[in-house]
Amino acid sequence: MKKNIYPGHIKALSILFLSLFSFNSFAVTPSVMGTLPSVVVESSGLAFTGGASFWTHNDGYGDENLYKISNTGALTRTVEVLGAVNHDWEDIAQDAAHVNMYLGDFGNNNCDRTNLRIYKIPHPSSVSGSTVTAELISFSYPDQNSFPSAWMNFDVESFFHFEGMLYLFTKPDLDAVGYTKMYRVPDQAGTYVATLVDSFYTNDRPTSADISPDGTSMIVMSNSRLHLFRNFTGDNFFGGQYTKISISGSWTQKEALSFYTNNVIYLTDENNGAGSKLYSVDLSPWIPSPTTTSISKSLREEEYVIYPNPANTFFTAQFNPSGITQSELRLFDLTGKEVRKVSGAAGVSLLKMETASLPAGIYFYKLYTDNIEVRTARMIISH
Repeated sequence: MKKNIYPGHIKALSILFLSLFSFNSFAVTPSVMGTLPSVVVESSGLAFTGGASFWTHNDGYGDENLYKISNTGALTRTVEVLGAVNHDWEDIAQDAAHVNMYLGDFGNNNCDRTNLRIYKIPHPSSVSGSTVTAELISFSYPDQNSFPSAWMNFDVESFFHFEGMLYLFTKPDLDAVGYTKMYRVPDQAGTYVATLVDSFYTNDRPTSADISPDGTSMIVMSNSRLHLFRNFTGDNFFGGQYTKISISGSWTQKEALSFYTNNVIYLTDENNGAGSKLYSVDLSPWIPSPTTTSISKSLREEEYVIYPNPANTFFTAQFNPSGITQSELRLFDLTGKEVRKVSGAAGVSLLKMETASLPAGIYFYKLYTDNIEVRTARMIISH
Protein backbone atom coordinates (compact mmCIF):
# COMPACT_ATOMS: atom_id res chain seq x y z
CA MET A 1 0.00 0.00 0.00
CA LYS A 2 1.36 3.38 -0.93
CA LYS A 3 2.43 5.88 1.69
CA ASN A 4 2.33 9.28 0.07
CA ILE A 5 3.44 11.07 3.23
CA TYR A 6 4.76 14.26 1.63
CA PRO A 7 8.54 13.79 1.85
CA GLY A 8 10.17 17.19 1.78
CA HIS A 9 12.06 16.82 -1.50
CA ILE A 10 8.87 16.16 -3.50
CA LYS A 11 6.43 18.38 -1.64
CA ALA A 12 6.96 21.48 -3.80
CA LEU A 13 6.62 19.48 -7.01
CA SER A 14 3.46 17.78 -5.72
CA ILE A 15 1.90 21.11 -4.80
CA LEU A 16 2.73 22.54 -8.22
CA PHE A 17 1.22 19.52 -9.99
CA LEU A 18 -1.94 19.59 -7.94
CA SER A 19 -2.34 23.35 -8.31
CA LEU A 20 -2.34 22.83 -12.06
CA PHE A 21 -4.68 19.85 -12.20
CA SER A 22 -6.94 20.02 -9.11
CA PHE A 23 -9.53 22.76 -9.50
CA ASN A 24 -12.78 23.64 -7.76
CA SER A 25 -14.47 22.49 -10.91
CA PHE A 26 -17.98 22.05 -9.52
CA ALA A 27 -20.18 23.57 -6.86
CA VAL A 28 -23.29 22.72 -4.85
CA THR A 29 -25.58 24.80 -2.67
CA PRO A 30 -26.87 22.89 0.39
CA SER A 31 -30.63 22.92 0.98
CA VAL A 32 -31.71 23.86 4.51
CA MET A 33 -33.85 21.05 5.96
CA GLY A 34 -34.36 22.50 9.43
CA THR A 35 -32.85 24.00 12.58
CA LEU A 36 -31.04 21.84 15.12
CA PRO A 37 -32.50 21.58 18.65
CA SER A 38 -31.24 24.09 21.22
CA VAL A 39 -29.50 21.35 23.26
CA VAL A 40 -27.14 20.80 20.32
CA VAL A 41 -24.93 23.84 20.81
CA GLU A 42 -22.24 22.67 18.39
CA SER A 43 -23.08 19.63 16.28
CA SER A 44 -19.76 17.98 15.52
CA GLY A 45 -20.78 14.54 14.25
CA LEU A 46 -23.69 13.14 12.27
CA ALA A 47 -24.74 9.55 11.51
CA PHE A 48 -27.80 8.44 9.55
CA THR A 49 -29.63 5.74 11.49
CA GLY A 50 -32.26 4.74 8.93
CA GLY A 51 -35.80 5.86 8.24
CA ALA A 52 -35.57 9.63 8.52
CA SER A 53 -33.35 10.00 11.58
CA PHE A 54 -29.77 10.90 12.52
CA TRP A 55 -27.62 10.81 15.63
CA THR A 56 -25.50 13.83 16.55
CA HIS A 57 -23.50 15.13 19.52
CA ASN A 58 -21.90 18.26 20.91
CA ASP A 59 -18.24 19.16 20.59
CA GLY A 60 -16.25 19.45 23.80
CA TYR A 61 -18.90 20.90 26.10
CA GLY A 62 -18.71 18.22 28.81
CA ASP A 63 -21.93 16.83 27.38
CA GLU A 64 -21.75 13.02 27.05
CA ASN A 65 -25.08 12.68 25.26
CA LEU A 66 -26.16 11.48 21.85
CA TYR A 67 -29.14 13.24 20.33
CA LYS A 68 -31.46 11.61 17.83
CA ILE A 69 -32.98 14.09 15.39
CA SER A 70 -35.36 13.86 12.46
CA ASN A 71 -34.41 14.86 8.94
CA THR A 72 -35.88 18.26 9.69
CA GLY A 73 -33.83 18.72 12.88
CA ALA A 74 -36.46 17.91 15.51
CA LEU A 75 -35.17 16.23 18.68
CA THR A 76 -36.73 12.79 19.21
CA ARG A 77 -34.48 11.05 21.75
CA THR A 78 -31.49 11.52 24.07
CA VAL A 79 -29.06 8.77 25.12
CA GLU A 80 -26.29 9.26 27.69
CA VAL A 81 -22.92 7.58 27.10
CA LEU A 82 -21.61 6.14 30.37
CA GLY A 83 -17.90 5.57 30.95
CA ALA A 84 -16.94 8.37 28.56
CA VAL A 85 -15.75 11.95 28.88
CA ASN A 86 -16.32 14.54 26.17
CA HIS A 87 -12.87 16.08 26.16
CA ASP A 88 -13.24 17.01 22.50
CA TRP A 89 -15.67 14.78 20.57
CA GLU A 90 -15.18 15.65 16.93
CA ASP A 91 -16.96 13.04 14.82
CA ILE A 92 -19.16 9.96 14.91
CA ALA A 93 -18.91 6.71 12.94
CA GLN A 94 -20.82 3.45 12.70
CA ASP A 95 -20.30 0.05 11.15
CA ALA A 96 -22.28 -0.88 8.05
CA ALA A 97 -24.63 -3.19 9.98
CA HIS A 98 -25.32 -0.54 12.67
CA VAL A 99 -24.20 -2.89 15.43
CA ASN A 100 -21.69 -0.48 16.97
CA MET A 101 -21.12 3.25 16.99
CA TYR A 102 -17.82 5.09 17.56
CA LEU A 103 -17.25 8.53 19.08
CA GLY A 104 -14.01 10.26 18.17
CA ASP A 105 -12.55 12.03 21.19
CA PHE A 106 -9.46 13.10 19.25
CA GLY A 107 -9.80 16.87 18.87
CA ASN A 108 -6.23 18.11 19.31
CA ASN A 109 -6.02 21.78 18.34
CA ASN A 110 -2.66 22.31 20.04
CA CYS A 111 -1.24 18.95 18.91
CA ASP A 112 -0.32 18.19 22.52
CA ARG A 113 -2.72 15.44 23.58
CA THR A 114 -1.42 12.14 24.91
CA ASN A 115 -4.89 10.79 25.73
CA LEU A 116 -6.43 10.33 22.28
CA ARG A 117 -9.52 8.12 22.46
CA ILE A 118 -12.34 6.59 20.49
CA TYR A 119 -15.36 5.34 22.43
CA LYS A 120 -17.04 2.21 21.13
CA ILE A 121 -20.68 1.75 22.11
CA PRO A 122 -23.62 -0.46 21.17
CA HIS A 123 -25.51 1.33 18.44
CA PRO A 124 -28.07 3.45 20.33
CA SER A 125 -30.78 2.62 17.79
CA SER A 126 -30.63 -0.99 19.02
CA VAL A 127 -30.90 0.00 22.71
CA SER A 128 -34.25 0.69 24.32
CA GLY A 129 -33.01 2.51 27.43
CA SER A 130 -31.59 5.99 27.92
CA THR A 131 -27.95 4.97 28.46
CA VAL A 132 -25.19 3.00 26.75
CA THR A 133 -21.79 2.05 28.19
CA ALA A 134 -18.58 2.75 26.29
CA GLU A 135 -15.50 0.63 25.65
CA LEU A 136 -12.22 2.45 25.14
CA ILE A 137 -9.95 2.50 22.10
CA SER A 138 -6.77 4.43 22.95
CA PHE A 139 -4.20 5.32 20.32
CA SER A 140 -1.18 7.43 19.48
CA TYR A 141 0.43 8.59 16.23
CA PRO A 142 3.57 6.83 15.00
CA ASP A 143 5.07 10.02 13.58
CA GLN A 144 4.53 12.39 16.53
CA ASN A 145 7.56 12.65 18.78
CA SER A 146 7.01 15.95 20.58
CA PHE A 147 4.09 17.28 22.64
CA PRO A 148 3.08 19.84 21.59
CA SER A 149 4.26 19.39 18.04
CA ALA A 150 5.56 22.38 16.12
CA TRP A 151 4.28 20.70 12.94
CA MET A 152 0.51 21.19 13.37
CA ASN A 153 -0.85 18.09 11.64
CA PHE A 154 -2.01 15.89 14.51
CA ASP A 155 -5.50 17.31 15.03
CA VAL A 156 -8.31 15.05 13.78
CA GLU A 157 -11.98 15.91 13.28
CA SER A 158 -12.96 13.28 10.68
CA PHE A 159 -13.27 9.51 10.63
CA PHE A 160 -15.41 6.61 9.44
CA HIS A 161 -15.65 2.84 9.81
CA PHE A 162 -14.79 0.48 6.97
CA GLU A 163 -14.35 -3.29 7.06
CA GLY A 164 -13.29 -3.63 10.70
CA MET A 165 -11.10 -0.53 10.78
CA LEU A 166 -11.48 3.14 11.68
CA TYR A 167 -9.96 5.64 9.23
CA LEU A 168 -8.95 9.04 10.65
CA PHE A 169 -8.15 12.21 8.67
CA THR A 170 -6.06 15.08 10.01
CA LYS A 171 -7.00 18.76 10.08
CA PRO A 172 -3.67 20.53 9.47
CA ASP A 173 -3.05 24.08 10.68
CA LEU A 174 -0.59 26.95 10.06
CA ASP A 175 2.37 25.88 7.88
CA ALA A 176 1.13 22.28 7.81
CA VAL A 177 -1.99 23.13 5.78
CA GLY A 178 -1.80 21.23 2.52
CA TYR A 179 -1.67 17.49 3.04
CA THR A 180 -4.33 15.67 5.03
CA LYS A 181 -2.97 12.46 6.54
CA MET A 182 -5.01 9.26 6.83
CA TYR A 183 -4.46 6.88 9.76
CA ARG A 184 -5.98 3.48 10.48
CA VAL A 185 -6.95 2.09 13.91
CA PRO A 186 -8.65 -1.26 14.71
CA ASP A 187 -12.29 -1.06 15.78
CA GLN A 188 -11.77 -3.23 18.88
CA ALA A 189 -11.16 -1.96 22.42
CA GLY A 190 -7.47 -1.73 23.25
CA THR A 191 -4.39 0.49 23.02
CA TYR A 192 -2.78 0.99 19.61
CA VAL A 193 -0.22 2.90 17.63
CA ALA A 194 -2.20 4.10 14.61
CA THR A 195 -1.00 3.10 11.16
CA LEU A 196 -0.15 6.00 8.87
CA VAL A 197 -1.69 4.81 5.60
CA ASP A 198 -1.62 7.67 3.10
CA SER A 199 -2.03 11.40 2.55
CA PHE A 200 -3.75 13.66 0.04
CA TYR A 201 -3.30 17.30 -0.91
CA THR A 202 -6.65 18.79 0.12
CA ASN A 203 -5.10 22.22 0.78
CA ASP A 204 -7.69 22.91 3.48
CA ARG A 205 -8.76 21.75 6.94
CA PRO A 206 -11.17 18.77 6.99
CA THR A 207 -13.92 18.72 9.60
CA SER A 208 -15.80 15.48 8.82
CA ALA A 209 -15.76 12.38 6.64
CA ASP A 210 -18.03 9.49 5.72
CA ILE A 211 -18.30 6.52 3.38
CA SER A 212 -21.41 5.67 1.37
CA PRO A 213 -23.70 2.78 2.37
CA ASP A 214 -22.54 0.74 -0.62
CA GLY A 215 -18.88 1.42 0.22
CA THR A 216 -17.99 2.83 -3.19
CA SER A 217 -17.84 6.58 -2.43
CA MET A 218 -15.99 8.49 0.29
CA ILE A 219 -16.10 12.17 1.20
CA VAL A 220 -13.73 14.29 3.25
CA MET A 221 -15.38 17.66 4.01
CA SER A 222 -14.02 21.06 4.99
CA ASN A 223 -15.92 24.28 5.62
CA SER A 224 -16.04 25.12 1.93
CA ARG A 225 -15.31 21.92 -0.02
CA LEU A 226 -16.30 18.32 -0.50
CA HIS A 227 -13.45 16.04 -1.54
CA LEU A 228 -15.18 13.10 -3.21
CA PHE A 229 -13.41 9.80 -3.99
CA ARG A 230 -15.13 7.01 -5.91
CA ASN A 231 -14.45 3.57 -7.31
CA PHE A 232 -11.41 2.88 -5.13
CA THR A 233 -10.01 -0.56 -4.37
CA GLY A 234 -9.99 -1.75 -0.75
CA ASP A 235 -8.93 1.10 1.52
CA ASN A 236 -6.93 2.87 -1.18
CA PHE A 237 -9.47 5.70 -0.95
CA PHE A 238 -7.15 8.41 -2.23
CA GLY A 239 -6.37 6.25 -5.27
CA GLY A 240 -9.98 6.45 -6.45
CA GLN A 241 -11.60 8.82 -8.92
CA TYR A 242 -11.34 12.29 -7.35
CA THR A 243 -13.74 15.22 -7.65
CA LYS A 244 -13.46 18.49 -5.74
CA ILE A 245 -16.82 20.23 -5.16
CA SER A 246 -17.16 23.71 -3.69
CA ILE A 247 -19.88 24.40 -1.11
CA SER A 248 -21.71 27.53 -2.26
CA GLY A 249 -24.10 29.82 -0.40
CA SER A 250 -23.58 31.73 2.84
CA TRP A 251 -20.44 30.65 4.67
CA THR A 252 -20.92 28.78 7.94
CA GLN A 253 -18.63 26.44 9.83
CA LYS A 254 -19.60 23.03 8.47
CA GLU A 255 -18.73 20.44 11.11
CA ALA A 256 -20.53 17.16 10.39
CA LEU A 257 -21.37 15.00 7.40
CA SER A 258 -23.35 11.81 6.83
CA PHE A 259 -24.44 9.88 3.77
CA TYR A 260 -28.26 9.63 3.64
CA THR A 261 -28.34 7.52 0.48
CA ASN A 262 -25.51 6.56 -1.85
CA ASN A 263 -25.71 9.98 -3.53
CA VAL A 264 -27.39 12.29 -0.99
CA ILE A 265 -25.57 13.63 2.06
CA TYR A 266 -26.67 15.65 5.09
CA LEU A 267 -24.54 18.30 6.81
CA THR A 268 -24.67 20.29 10.03
CA ASP A 269 -22.89 23.47 11.07
CA GLU A 270 -22.04 25.32 14.25
CA ASN A 271 -24.28 27.89 15.88
CA ASN A 272 -22.20 30.95 15.02
CA GLY A 273 -25.13 33.28 14.35
CA ALA A 274 -26.10 31.94 10.94
CA GLY A 275 -25.60 28.23 11.51
CA SER A 276 -27.03 25.46 13.70
CA LYS A 277 -28.84 24.08 10.67
CA LEU A 278 -29.34 20.68 9.06
CA TYR A 279 -28.72 20.62 5.30
CA SER A 280 -29.05 18.15 2.45
CA VAL A 281 -26.92 17.98 -0.70
CA ASP A 282 -27.78 16.02 -3.83
CA LEU A 283 -24.61 14.52 -5.33
CA SER A 284 -26.31 12.58 -8.13
CA PRO A 285 -24.43 14.60 -10.82
CA TRP A 286 -21.23 12.97 -9.51
CA ILE A 287 -22.57 9.75 -7.96
CA PRO A 288 -25.13 8.38 -10.43
CA SER A 289 -28.03 6.33 -9.10
CA PRO A 290 -28.09 2.64 -9.98
CA THR A 291 -30.39 1.70 -12.85
CA THR A 292 -32.15 -1.51 -13.71
CA THR A 293 -29.72 -2.07 -16.57
CA SER A 294 -27.84 -5.33 -16.12
CA ILE A 295 -24.35 -4.99 -14.74
CA SER A 296 -23.17 -7.20 -17.58
CA LYS A 297 -23.93 -4.34 -19.96
CA SER A 298 -21.68 -1.86 -18.18
CA LEU A 299 -18.12 -1.56 -19.36
CA ARG A 300 -15.19 -3.03 -17.49
CA GLU A 301 -12.02 -0.97 -17.20
CA GLU A 302 -10.20 -2.92 -19.92
CA GLU A 303 -13.06 -2.54 -22.42
CA TYR A 304 -12.65 1.14 -23.24
CA VAL A 305 -9.90 3.47 -24.38
CA ILE A 306 -10.04 7.28 -24.36
CA TYR A 307 -7.38 8.89 -26.56
CA PRO A 308 -5.48 11.07 -27.22
CA ASN A 309 -5.09 12.95 -23.94
CA PRO A 310 -3.98 15.75 -24.26
CA ALA A 311 -6.17 16.29 -27.31
CA ASN A 312 -5.75 18.83 -30.10
CA THR A 313 -8.58 18.78 -32.64
CA PHE A 314 -10.43 15.72 -31.33
CA PHE A 315 -10.43 12.74 -28.98
CA THR A 316 -12.26 9.43 -29.16
CA ALA A 317 -13.83 6.89 -26.83
CA GLN A 318 -13.52 3.32 -28.10
CA PHE A 319 -15.20 0.38 -26.42
CA ASN A 320 -16.78 -3.04 -26.90
CA PRO A 321 -20.38 -2.40 -28.05
CA SER A 322 -21.64 -5.89 -27.18
CA GLY A 323 -24.95 -5.71 -25.35
CA ILE A 324 -25.04 -1.89 -25.35
CA THR A 325 -28.05 -0.15 -26.89
CA GLN A 326 -26.84 3.44 -26.60
CA SER A 327 -23.74 5.38 -25.57
CA GLU A 328 -22.92 9.00 -24.87
CA LEU A 329 -19.74 11.06 -24.40
CA ARG A 330 -20.09 14.45 -22.67
CA LEU A 331 -17.47 17.16 -22.14
CA PHE A 332 -17.64 19.78 -19.35
CA ASP A 333 -15.59 22.89 -18.66
CA LEU A 334 -14.26 23.81 -15.22
CA THR A 335 -17.50 25.52 -14.21
CA GLY A 336 -19.42 22.28 -14.78
CA LYS A 337 -21.04 23.56 -17.99
CA GLU A 338 -21.53 20.95 -20.69
CA VAL A 339 -19.75 22.14 -23.84
CA ARG A 340 -19.97 19.08 -26.11
CA LYS A 341 -22.03 15.90 -26.39
CA VAL A 342 -21.76 12.97 -28.80
CA SER A 343 -24.17 10.02 -28.86
CA GLY A 344 -24.07 6.55 -30.39
CA ALA A 345 -26.72 3.94 -31.16
CA ALA A 346 -26.57 0.16 -30.74
CA GLY A 347 -23.53 -1.37 -32.37
CA VAL A 348 -21.45 1.83 -32.27
CA SER A 349 -17.98 1.15 -30.88
CA LEU A 350 -16.34 4.58 -31.25
CA LEU A 351 -17.44 8.09 -30.30
CA LYS A 352 -15.46 11.04 -31.67
CA MET A 353 -15.50 14.42 -29.89
CA GLU A 354 -14.40 17.46 -31.93
CA THR A 355 -12.34 19.94 -29.87
CA ALA A 356 -10.66 22.18 -32.48
CA SER A 357 -12.89 25.17 -31.72
CA LEU A 358 -12.65 24.89 -27.93
CA PRO A 359 -10.20 27.03 -25.93
CA ALA A 360 -7.13 25.20 -24.70
CA GLY A 361 -7.38 24.16 -21.07
CA ILE A 362 -8.58 21.48 -18.68
CA TYR A 363 -11.97 19.84 -19.10
CA PHE A 364 -13.78 16.79 -17.72
CA TYR A 365 -15.43 14.08 -19.79
CA LYS A 366 -18.10 11.55 -18.83
CA LEU A 367 -18.77 8.36 -20.76
CA TYR A 368 -22.18 6.69 -20.43
CA THR A 369 -23.46 3.37 -21.73
CA ASP A 370 -27.18 2.63 -21.39
CA ASN A 371 -27.47 5.62 -19.01
CA ILE A 372 -24.77 4.25 -16.67
CA GLU A 373 -21.78 6.49 -16.03
CA VAL A 374 -18.77 4.26 -16.66
CA ARG A 375 -15.95 6.78 -16.77
CA THR A 376 -15.23 10.34 -15.57
CA ALA A 377 -11.77 11.90 -15.92
CA ARG A 378 -9.87 15.01 -16.94
CA MET A 379 -9.22 15.85 -20.56
CA ILE A 380 -6.55 18.39 -21.47
CA ILE A 381 -7.04 20.28 -24.71
CA SER A 382 -3.86 21.78 -26.15
CA HIS A 383 -3.59 23.60 -29.49
